[in-house]
Amino acid sequence: MDTYSNIFDIAIVLGGIYMIYAAQMMKLNDIIKVGVILPPTVNVHTLTDREAFKKYAYPRHLAEGMILVLLGMVGIGLDLYGYGIYHAIIYAVVLVVWIVFYLSVERGKRRFYSQNNKKQKK
Repeated sequence: MDTYSNIFDIAIVLGGIYMIYAAQMMKLNDIIKVGVILPPTVNVHTLTDREAFKKYAYPRHLAEGMILVLLGMVGIGLDLYGYGIYHAIIYAVVLVVWIVFYLSVERGKRRFYSQNNKKQKK
């Protein structure tokens, strides 16, 4: 068992759990976690349609969290059963999942973020 791989796998699982938590908080309590759901540079109070954004972002963040938890658990299982050589594949899949969901959130940010704020910053 490679301890460093397990540390990264545990970090992936914890990140996935936090992503699920943030998605649930957004849906149930109307709390949009800046830095998790949206980048820190975005002001959540200037979303043009907050409810539509929540409907758009919730399933994507929930799916991302579940996939990250699953991939982290698979990585831990690979170590436990002696298939540590496949860890690089798991990390590559995690990276691809993160990139795909990041691009999805960016698309949503452009769609729901106020155009007036972008003009004011220039």
